[in-house]
Amino acid sequence: MVQSLDRALDVLEALADAEGDVSLSQLSEDIGLPLGTVHRLLGSLVARGYAAQDRETRLYGPGPRLLEVAARAASNRRFNLGRIARPALQRLTEATDETSNLVMLHNDEGVYSEQVTSPRLVRMFTEVGQRVPLYCTGSGKAILSALSPDLLEAYLAHTTLQGFTPRTITSAEQLRAELEIARQQGFALDDEERELGVCCVAAPIFDRFGHCLGALSISGPSARMSIERARALGPLVRQAADVCSAQLGYCPPPTTG
Repeated sequence: MVQSLDRALDVLEALADAEGDVSLSQLSEDIGLPLGTVHRLLGSLVARGYAAQDRETRLYGPGPRLLEVAARAASNRRFNLGRIARPALQRLTEATDETSNLVMLHNDEGVYSEQVTSPRLVRMFTEVGQRVPLYCTGSGKAILSALSPDLLEAYLAHTTLQGFTPRTITSAEQLRAELEIARQQGFALDDEERELGVCCVAAPIFDRFGHCLGALSISGPSARMSIERARALGPLVRQAADVCSAQLGYCPPPTTG
């Protein structure tokens, strides 16, 4: 029974990975199973609607039932980002002794949605539900770095880059350059740009379609969370955000070169 289930899942995955309909012989070759076995499995999958066969070409492809089940599963509470992010935030705070946050994208702002506070007496605290600009916060810049060029330009076209501190980036050209660095390294930094004395590092979270939903961040007083420490913690935050993205069904594009 377990072997049959594994083989049926192999067939479904092969159908889903194919760019178009495929033949029985191609499926047999791709998954390394005998023609008769694949034909028998396809018969059951077609009968249940998880696979479909073109009557004229006799080729096979994914069935409508597969999409229906996926859509229903996507609404399950297991895929709620707040639930997924909470353990990641706890691990980040335990590893760093700093406050960690989940910031969600809402229109052109970031909204603090989940938080695990630092155990230190001197710590950063931002009320859950507070909205913050994207261009001058670590989480916001992580989100902006994950946007398509068109969406980023649309954001810049109607956003005034107001200076909150002497360190706030108020030049669109400079912001684009910093976002490119964040895109390449996988995390963004806030070096006292929103509030003096506060540093932050953040990384974006993606859903199964590759859309950025928000970001995980670690923030702390700059006396303890220097920009150098924030940069050193970047890969840790990036890893935590990647775990969240994977649980949402995100598959990163293959690297080239």
